[in-house]
Amino acid sequence: MILDLAGALVGRKLGPVWSFMDRPDDFYEGRYNNRMRHVPWGDGWLATLPLRIVMQSYPTTVAAEVRKGATVVEIGCAGGLTWFGRRYRMIGMDLSQKALQLAAEDYEIVLQCDATRMPLANESVDAVISSCLFEHLTDPQKTALLAETTRVLKPGGKLVFLYDLRTENLVIAGYRRVDPKLYQRMFLDHDGHLGYRSIDENRNFFRAAGLRITREIFHKRTPLQSNSVWQKFAKWPGTLGRVGRIGAFLTGGPLRLPMLTLLWATDATLGRLFPKTHARGMITVATKP
Repeated sequence: MILDLAGALVGRKLGPVWSFMDRPDDFYEGRYNNRMRHVPWGDGWLATLPLRIVMQSYPTTVAAEVRKGATVVEIGCAGGLTWFGRRYRMIGMDLSQKALQLAAEDYEIVLQCDATRMPLANESVDAVISSCLFEHLTDPQKTALLAETTRVLKPGGKLVFLYDLRTENLVIAGYRRVDPKLYQRMFLDHDGHLGYRSIDENRNFFRAAGLRITREIFHKRTPLQSNSVWQKFAKWPGTLGRVGRIGAFLTGGPLRLPMLTLLWATDATLGRLFPKTHARGMITVATKP
């Protein structure tokens, strides 16, 4: 039995969603409803290229690390990935009821719950994965989440987390130095990021949970950044704001996909020339002993 419905948490069924929350989350309900419906025609490099361009290498890293047919929990799943639903027995977790209604079209089980208290049995899943969730947690929440992850993973089970970092990227760090308060408001408060952490600080969380880190992938080390970053820069005063607005124009609208492709290609070819500390995000792959 994967779901621990007889445990201390009391759940109720709302359509396809099992809810373990007394009330909707004021910040997250309906905020992140993105759903990736693209399904590649195969597992090869060319077939999965669109997923790598749009979602960095998160989907393909999961596919490389977790066998087909495995039972996989995705924390902060939003609307889900159709490809994952076809490869795995997916359990999606999120705070948003609206997002989970979408994910339910592809995922076998969807749970509205706090992932620091998962309604899952001990050692019941093969992998726990997450994209852009870890940076939304306080340090105590990260510790609690990883303790729960370790509890529900089978021995030898995999963790694959993609998350943003406190970066020394030339562009982002430059804007941060000019106006730290505006940076705090736009990059942290606006998106619900409760505090970015450095590479080493994040490593310490995983190791303290008893997980063995087996692979790390670093993203977006170059000065080229995505549209969401330039839109934030556009809020800076003066010349920096004008540069931000130009960047937002060049990376948005009809130019969005070509610029995402350029960003991916630049990162893939030139990213290694920049220090790891310049990465805006990273993927951690870890194993439960």
